[in-house]
Amino acid sequence: MTAPFDPARDHRISRDEAAGLIKAHQAQAAPGAHQATAFNRSAFEHLLAQPGAAGIRIYHARHADGSPTMVMVAVDGSGADLAGANNVCTQAGTDCPPFCASATWF
Repeated sequence: MTAPFDPARDHRISRDEAAGLIKAHQAQAAPGAHQATAFNRSAFEHLLAQPGAAGIRIYHARHADGSPTMVMVAVDGSGADLAGANNVCTQAGTDCPPFCASATWF
């Protein structure tokens, strides 16, 4: 069982830890597998501007053609998704591949 959602948690990790986590994933991924999805700042701002938003949950998801993507939803202070009819969700990020960073730091 995981700990309850903590809106004050510090999620920062070192660059070396981040690189290790990314490398571990890539070592087990099939060639050409989904590696990342980039979102612009406004995607996060729209989610966090919603009344009651205390954080963001990122779901692994799939397009109709089966290709992977990510969907983000705002969560409230208890960690419940804000997924009502008037709540905003985001997707439409830039997937890697095919659009990956030209140089990697890990």
